[in-house]
Amino acid sequence: MKKLSVVIPLLFTSFALSAAPVSGDFRTESDLPDHSTAGPLVYESIGQSIGSGYELDSSHFQGNPSGWGGGVVWMDYNTSTNILTLDSQDRWDFQTFDAWITNISFGLAGEIISGVSLLSDSLTTPSFGPTLSFTNDSLHVSYDYRPDVFDFTGGTSTFQIETSSTASVPEPSVISLLALGLAGIGFTRKKKAIYNI
Repeated sequence: MKKLSVVIPLLFTSFALSAAPVSGDFRTESDLPDHSTAGPLVYESIGQSIGSGYELDSSHFQGNPSGWGGGVVWMDYNTSTNILTLDSQDRWDFQTFDAWITNISFGLAGEIISGVSLLSDSLTTPSFGPTLSFTNDSLHVSYDYRPDVFDFTGGTSTFQIETSSTASVPEPSVISLLALGLAGIGFTRKKKAIYNI
């Protein structure tokens, strides 16, 4: 019966679990589109595992066709809190900055992104709110200060990511019947053990 007392609580908690992302494609773009059409400064990490420090940093440089200085913003996704941090590494001026996580994979089937909200913002000066958008498996943070120019501050912005599950959860009566069945199996085994003595 000891095994059964462990199995039943695990059974009930397994249906209440919520999964954080386990991998995704991370990308940032910093640009001054009113001053050059050559293209943005890009950092990108494809198929990046999530939850072990920064998912995007200066080692993920992709290209800088306009020759912009600065614009390095690291991305960190904390799987225990579902908080995304954008961490500016310099104080250079830009007109636009975009950060994406796309092709997000979750540890549990049926898990999706269901919301994103700004928690704190000291990424730019002057401070102005980013535009936030999301789909089931992606999110986008966009700062657009055109026609003016903002400066990165060397500070951070944090975002709360909400997830939900589209997987069907067994009704309580089904779980109760399953628990009773497991109890019956445990009782039968114990009864057989008594008779075999």
